[in-house]
Amino acid sequence: MKVNIFVQVLIVCSLYALAVSQSAADLAAYAKKQQECIKELKIPADEATQIMANKDVANPSAAYKCYHDCLYKKMGLMAADGKANGERIVKYAQARFSAPVDKIKTKLTDCMTSVKKVPNACEHIYNLELCMSKALTA
Repeated sequence: MKVNIFVQVLIVCSLYALAVSQSAADLAAYAKKQQECIKELKIPADEATQIMANKDVANPSAAYKCYHDCLYKKMGLMAADGKANGERIVKYAQARFSAPVDKIKTKLTDCMTSVKKVPNACEHIYNLELCMSKALTA
């Protein structure tokens, strides 16, 4: 009986470690893609510092707004035609914000509805990112 409980605890701990390492790997891939977009868009140093610290940027430049479009496309969160990949956005948000899946799905639906589609893709994705960030850090 004691061996059975020990094996169950060992399995749960192993699954937890696997989930944590997967999130760490996802976040490492995210950081790499952040750097790629910062470099491609020639984001000013002060804004790049804010990005890497995962902080909001007051009075963002046009390049900063395009950063989110770049990042979402590199991560497969948005297709080139602007269509969202809900499953990937949920996975990304879960790793980034450590929020429950149900909350992420609800906030994603809310943000997709409330953020009006504008012709400028950079502006649209920036507004979506703001909505999700505020909703999941509140």
